[in-house]
Amino acid sequence: MLIRNLRRLFLLVCLGALLPLQAQADAAKQPEDPGLVTGLLAKARTYLGMPYRYGGVSPKGFDCSGFVRYVFGSMGIDLDRTSGSQAKQGDPIDLAHIQPGDLLFFSTRGMRKGISHVGIYLGEGRFIHASNWRGRGQHGVKLGELASDYFADRLVAIRRVVTQLTPESKTP
Repeated sequence: MLIRNLRRLFLLVCLGALLPLQAQADAAKQPEDPGLVTGLLAKARTYLGMPYRYGGVSPKGFDCSGFVRYVFGSMGIDLDRTSGSQAKQGDPIDLAHIQPGDLLFFSTRGMRKGISHVGIYLGEGRFIHASNWRGRGQHGVKLGELASDYFADRLVAIRRVVTQLTPESKTP
């Protein structure tokens, strides 16, 4: 319990310290194609409220990794199908350097079972993901808070794939 509370406190402190500095960091280290990140986040938001479907890979129904793969694929970035495989793509990122468009990986079935959930970081401590949690109004593509009790305890990796652009994703 003490370790869980300390981890949550650390996450909250890191996120709180990052918010005022994020604009400076973004200005100092621009992605290869800043329009790509903006487009990617805008595209992801268009699917808010779409239904959850285990194994789903389209707007008819998404699971978490199917949603992430679909959104990134629409921008010309090919990702693997499962969250565990996606967690091996791109570059590892420390929480202190997180930027919008980064992928967040969680162990929602216990740390021994490995990565089982993925979402796209939007900035200001929020992310978008497809979830099968069946609470009232909570099933499908929705926003999440990284510092929430549930997700703070389960965050295991952050990866950046936007810097690994494919030729199709670069537009003139």
